[in-house]
Amino acid sequence: LQSQAAEEILARGIKRDRCVTDVTSGSTGIPLQVHFTQRDYMIRSLSFIRTFIELGYKLTHRQALVCDTRFVNNRTYWFQRLGILRKQYVPVQFVLDKQIQVLVDYRPHFIHGYPQSLAIIADELLKRGIDSVSPAMVWTGAELIGQKTREKINAAFGVEMADSYATIESGMIAWQCRVRKGYHINIDNLVLEFLHNGKPVRPGEPGRAVVTNLHSYAMPIIRYELGDICTPSDSLCTCGNQLPLMTVVEGRIDDMVKTPSGKVISPNSITNVMEAVDGIGQFRVIHEKKDLMVVQIVAGTSFSQDTPRRIQNLLRELVGDDMHIEVRMVSEISKEHTGKIRAVISKVPDAKKSIDAIG
Repeated sequence: LQSQAAEEILARGIKRDRCVTDVTSGSTGIPLQVHFTQRDYMIRSLSFIRTFIELGYKLTHRQALVCDTRFVNNRTYWFQRLGILRKQYVPVQFVLDKQIQVLVDYRPHFIHGYPQSLAIIADELLKRGIDSVSPAMVWTGAELIGQKTREKINAAFGVEMADSYATIESGMIAWQCRVRKGYHINIDNLVLEFLHNGKPVRPGEPGRAVVTNLHSYAMPIIRYELGDICTPSDSLCTCGNQLPLMTVVEGRIDDMVKTPSGKVISPNSITNVMEAVDGIGQFRVIHEKKDLMVVQIVAGTSFSQDTPRRIQNLLRELVGDDMHIEVRMVSEISKEHTGKIRAVISKVPDAKKSIDAIG
C-alpha cells in the first residue's frame, strides 16, 4: 500500500479531497494514510460508541481522551453544545502535572486512553491521594496491558477498566464487555481471520490477525495482515452478547523475541513476567541482539537491591539460559513519537519468527 499512488488504492469514482483521512502511528514502520468515505467513517465512529454504551457510557457523559496529539480535534460540533458526546483531549505529550490538572478540572465520566499512559497518571494519583477523578468507566487500547497495570488503574480511578483491540485501518475490532473474559469481535463491521501458514487456526491456538473491512468503500481493506498475533475462542460469553470471542492479543509479530535455541516468546508473555516482579515502576524490554536482552527499569516504591536479580531469574526461566539478560536502571521510559510506550521491542530482524515456536 505504501508504494502505490493514491489513484491505485482508492476505489473508482472516489475523490481523495472528499475523504476523511487518518494516519496510522507508524510505530513499527512508516505511517500509512487510510481514506474513508464520510459514511464509512460515521459507521466506524458508531461502532466505538456502541461498544462504549455496552459498558455503561451515556451520550451525555463527559469523555476524556488521553491520546496522541494527532487525534486532537478542537472543533466543537453542534450536538456537543447541547451536552451530547462531549470530549476533552488530554495529550500524552503534556507534562504529567498538566494531564492530571485537566482531569481534575474536567471531572470526566468516561476516560479512554493508552494503558501505560493511564498507569502513569494512576500511579501519581495514588501517590498524591487524589480521589476526585472518579469516572464511571475507564477504557484502554493500542498497547498491551498486564494484570498489575489493570489493578493500578482500577485502584486509582475506582473502577474495573476494560480493554479493546482497535486499529486506524479497521476501527474497533474487538472489545471487553462487563464480564472481561475475552474480547467480542465486531463481525458486523469486519471479518477477522486467525491464520497460520495461510490456514485458519483452531480455537485456543495463536494466529496472525488478518482483517477485511465491510465498510471501506473509499480505500478497500481486504485480507490485510495487521502484524499482530491473536487467539480465537469458540466460547460464548455469559454476558449474553452473541458476538464471537477472541481470548488474547499476544502482541506484534515484529516484536516477538526469538531465542538462540529457536524458541519464540510473545510480548504478552514477557509483559506478564515483568509485572510479576515487585518494585518496578515502569519497564521496557529490548531484544538488542540474538543473545542479548536489555531490560530498562524505573524503580517503584518497593524496589530493592534484589529486584534486578529477580527480573533476570524470572526472564531466564521464560527465554532460557542462552540469552544474556542485562538490567539497566533509568529515570524514565521514553515514549514513541505517537506518545505510546512499547513495553517490548525487538531489534533483531528474523523472517522465521514462526508462531509454531511460541512458548
